[in-house]
Amino acid sequence: MRKLLVLTAALSMGVSLQAAVPQSITEMVEAGEFSQVEFLLKNKQEFSAYEKDSVLSIMERIRRDFRVPFADGVRQIQEKYPHVTEELISVWEKNNYIETKVIDGQKYMFRKSVSNLERLVPELSGMKRAEERSAVELYAGCARAAIADCGGELFLSKPQRVTVKFAIDVNADVVPAGEKIKVWMPYPLESVRQRNVRLIFSSDDVTMSDGSIHNSLYMERCAESGKPAHFEAVYSYDVYAQFFSREYLLSHLKPYDKTSEFYRRYTADEAPQIYLTPQMKRQAALIVGRETNPVKQASLIYDWINAHFPWAGAREYSTIPNLAQYTYERGYGDCGQVSLLYITLLRSVGIPARWESGWMLHPGREGMHDWAEVYYEGIGWVPVDMSFGLLEVDDTSDVVNFYKSGIDNYRMAVNRGVGGCFSPKKDYVRSETVDFQLGEVEWKGGNLFYYQDWTPSFEILRIDKAVD
Repeated sequence: MRKLLVLTAALSMGVSLQAAVPQSITEMVEAGEFSQVEFLLKNKQEFSAYEKDSVLSIMERIRRDFRVPFADGVRQIQEKYPHVTEELISVWEKNNYIETKVIDGQKYMFRKSVSNLERLVPELSGMKRAEERSAVELYAGCARAAIADCGGELFLSKPQRVTVKFAIDVNADVVPAGEKIKVWMPYPLESVRQRNVRLIFSSDDVTMSDGSIHNSLYMERCAESGKPAHFEAVYSYDVYAQFFSREYLLSHLKPYDKTSEFYRRYTADEAPQIYLTPQMKRQAALIVGRETNPVKQASLIYDWINAHFPWAGAREYSTIPNLAQYTYERGYGDCGQVSLLYITLLRSVGIPARWESGWMLHPGREGMHDWAEVYYEGIGWVPVDMSFGLLEVDDTSDVVNFYKSGIDNYRMAVNRGVGGCFSPKKDYVRSETVDFQLGEVEWKGGNLFYYQDWTPSFEILRIDKAVD
């Protein structure tokens, strides 16, 4: 496990490991010695404004996530589940169903621990599974439609044209009057499955990102005293479903050129979230056994994660040094965490894989979402949604396994990688140091945190049939 908490933030801005903060400070943050760290930052002159802002921001986010005193958390659990004893709660904590942290000598419970229990504790999870049947049926319907519609050389469906409004509202007076507010908004990337991206309206002049793995619109404006600042963009794009059958993948697969720069890039470590540690390599080897075919290896890894890592609400990504390792150790994760674990395990057996993320647009389930892509020689990049898992429906194998090698057209992809530099450059630690889905805001005095200093909003204005 990498222990440098703030280095996740540092790397997300292109700062070298050595340029962050001393090892002793990051170890103190991890140990929960927040008051001592704050004292050192206040009284030692050698720390830069960026270093101070990074460390203080990470500690504030940890405090926000672990804000439930342990005794209060126990009381909340027992109010919801009267039969649960303190001894059983202690067992759940040891089994990683409940996450806790000691901060300045006091023990706190993760704010989502109570709601996560019905997803993680076997004797409680049946109720949640019943609630989620409607989601499975929705995704299965998307899978059936995509399988029926996808064709041609790239196995694409007919496109949908999606029109979206994204807005960021910065609170009044969080930036002094006359100072510049800097805003980055998510913007659809151009790809095989997303085309004809078009900006329809923007509240301010826009700079498009250039070369960043996080596709963004940048705006800036001077703050006015007593007035909130509203930034808005309306844009449209065409989005396609894509599906490759297992039979097609197996029959068209070719050997990798393991000497190529492309292959080395997508089978290597990618700090700070993808580390092909000996532990990860051993686990990947155990999963695939004697299987040598990359398509079958990827399928085995998908099945293993699907069977052992239920979905659960996540902490702020910026406070976790290595999301794949964290997920592996705790035994559960949200969409981004299991996707990074999947990518890491695939790379550990020599299969190129990368991240993709943005928003899912399924009616009634719109929200931020992360998935992956796997590269097969002779075929190209193949989409994979690890979080959607195997669809537990009475249908064909293609439908059940759809998200192993397919994706529906209710998506808005914004990112093709994690923890990259922004374009234009961002000066302070980001609110979201791994992904980019809600936007980012800062001024010369520091980063502004989402849902605290500003509020994002995402609205689907319409979805129409597009002319291919």
